[in-house]
Amino acid sequence: MYHEGMNWSDNNEMKAQEELTALVIGQAFLNQMKNHGVMQDILAAVDSHAMRILEEIVRTLDDETLDDPECFQKIEKILTVLESNWLGSTRHDL
Repeated sequence: MYHEGMNWSDNNEMKAQEELTALVIGQAFLNQMKNHGVMQDILAAVDSHAMRILEEIVRTLDDETLDDPECFQKIEKILTVLESNWLGSTRHDL
């Protein structure tokens, strides 16, 4: 249970509660979108955005100017594309 003065991010129990709350809110939001007939447009926009991300990744893989043998430049560019679309990896910070 959340108490006045507790910090959500400092307590694992609060973090789990916060994540579950976010899931419930997200599900309620999606249900409202479905009920109002908006989901079709949202899914089309998501699909279109996903395709643009994949096309940019393919362009990066085909980019002959990024020619380091270990492909660090290509990997860095792909991670940048993903991170700029909120799809980053924690491995990138290592």
